[in-house]
Amino acid sequence: MGPFREAVLRERGFVSWDDCLTRDGEIPFNGKRRKAFLDEIRKSIQARDDRNIDYFTSTFPTAEHWRILGSYFGDATFIDVETTGLSWHYSHASVIAAYHRGALFTFVYGENIDDFLSLADEARLLVTFNGTCFDIPFLEKTFNIPSIGRPHVDLRWVAWHHGYRGGLKSIERRMGIRRPPSIDGIDGIEAVDLFFQWQRGDASSRDRLVSYCSADVLSTYLVAERLLHRSGCVISQSNPDDFFAARVS
Repeated sequence: MGPFREAVLRERGFVSWDDCLTRDGEIPFNGKRRKAFLDEIRKSIQARDDRNIDYFTSTFPTAEHWRILGSYFGDATFIDVETTGLSWHYSHASVIAAYHRGALFTFVYGENIDDFLSLADEARLLVTFNGTCFDIPFLEKTFNIPSIGRPHVDLRWVAWHHGYRGGLKSIERRMGIRRPPSIDGIDGIEAVDLFFQWQRGDASSRDRLVSYCSADVLSTYLVAERLLHRSGCVISQSNPDDFFAARVS
């Protein structure tokens, strides 16, 4: 159902799925359309009751994914992936950062990167920025798995449908989010350079890379808070300075 029909229903006092079921005879659609609409509502209610998030991520258009994120924000695990390059044949994940159940986790190549799969098993909803094109495919390649196997919301498209174009850093600046000065200005290209500097023995490059990946995932969380707030969801907005200071050195 598109925004026009949604507006028509709201004008007539239909503001919930239950309204539609209890007043089904008043729905201003023809017989076949009304039946299909009501059948879909029943499926959605069943999925909601079963906490089947995958049903919603696979059936809702991206323009409506903010609703999924707003409904399951407390269940969301935010992830960000840095890689050794952009080649699908030769590159792999170098660092994975996850903001999961209120805590920051990092998984580093050659150290503990395989532990990410255990965290992913616990996740109920994955949230990325541009993960459809980048993070998720690189994770699947790095771990040689056919699918990450978790419902996924790509915040890039949530932002796009709310009028925010461009990359994560551009959007966060527009929202007044400032990263810690120690890592402000690093981009994905420099992150690749940091990996190879680390592999040549520069331990400080390793730490800088991990901090950068951590800042990316924390910024994704902060942007999500603000997008949901603008959508009318009852979501508190963290203070960026305090949020970063408590989690990134």
